[in-house]
Amino acid sequence: MVKYQTTFVYFQKEDTLDKKVVLTAAIVVAFLLSSSILVMFYNQDNDDKEINLIARVNTEGSGIYIDDKYSASDFIDVDSDGTPLIGEDGTITYHPDFWEGKIFGTPGPTTIQHVQLKSIVESMGLRFMLYTTGANTSPGCGIVYYNDSITNAAAFENSPQLDGGIIWQPQYQAMLESTVRPCVSLMTSADYDPGHTCCVIGASHEFITSNSDITVRFLAGYIKSVDWVNNAIADKSSEEYAELVQLAMDRTGISNRAVIEASLDSVNYVYGNDASLGDTADKPLASLEDAVADLVDNLGLAGSVERQGFSDTYEFAQRYVNGGYLAKALDYEKSESGYSMSTVRVGVIAGDIHQIAIHLGIEKGFYEEYGINVEVSSASNGGGVATSLQNGEVVFGFVGAPPITTAVINGSLIPS
Repeated sequence: MVKYQTTFVYFQKEDTLDKKVVLTAAIVVAFLLSSSILVMFYNQDNDDKEINLIARVNTEGSGIYIDDKYSASDFIDVDSDGTPLIGEDGTITYHPDFWEGKIFGTPGPTTIQHVQLKSIVESMGLRFMLYTTGANTSPGCGIVYYNDSITNAAAFENSPQLDGGIIWQPQYQAMLESTVRPCVSLMTSADYDPGHTCCVIGASHEFITSNSDITVRFLAGYIKSVDWVNNAIADKSSEEYAELVQLAMDRTGISNRAVIEASLDSVNYVYGNDASLGDTADKPLASLEDAVADLVDNLGLAGSVERQGFSDTYEFAQRYVNGGYLAKALDYEKSESGYSMSTVRVGVIAGDIHQIAIHLGIEKGFYEEYGINVEVSSASNGGGVATSLQNGEVVFGFVGAPPITTAVINGSLIPS
């Protein structure tokens, strides 16, 4: 048996290690003496709580659904085929009088879907308010209401007061396929917010600065995973596509193949370095900096970042987004001599097809090729992933841009 050295990396608040940590290290050494694992202890009491964004995950992949007692033409102008009529300037014409008093489900107040629907409602000059029993829903009330706990078809089916909602894939497609409470599509994010930033990879600043090579190798594995996913989607007759669909069915818990295939088609899987958005090889997340600056404004948090010492939202975004690791990963060449394995814990949203590439890479062994063993920790939504990342329970987090950005700003986690 070939033996490898086991290395321990500690993140601690003081120079001296707690006795319990030393004891734990001794026990782990005994079990792992003959393994090739780099074990990382992350102490959540560390003073460095900073979080950075180090890659994109996807754009698109959400939609607004309405009860089938309505038609899309009630809410917006549509083409002859019933799809949204997009103007030459990319705008959609809304019918605010019909929106008034309607109640929509959203998956949570810090999700990109909630932020998008809020923006649509406010663009019509209407208010967006939490629904409470007995609220005024009569014509002329000037309000569109929301219930921010609708994360799947079952939740919508059990909320008869709702007129529609907004949700991510594959739940959006599942809504449209439901026979319990039939829905129809109003529009997708490709219609109302094309190219928007959705999920991103957040990372512990303490971890990535102390483990730069591991971070780059993790991203190199992720790049390979995303490229594999996109190649599979491009050839739906391939064995790779069939493998991807099955994996997505397994990970989402949705057995309807049509739902999964439609969902995969509606999501753009990315990591960055998109020249069409202004990214370059040395600044592969330049467009994400711009998107985050706009997001902070849309979240109403511009004043908060200015009070924290930033001159504006763009200065904050430049400090928050770090494309340097991705730039190195894009050109990274695997070691011919191999690696001692390093284990990293990664937070993901359970059942989210937006994040299928992380699971694909694990299944195919892409991360192991770069000496990375990925342990997945699942949360029910982006807020849960953000909390795990903030608490040091994970070192990387696949999460929606709004919840992680909100957590970072509210926690003053980016020093000016």
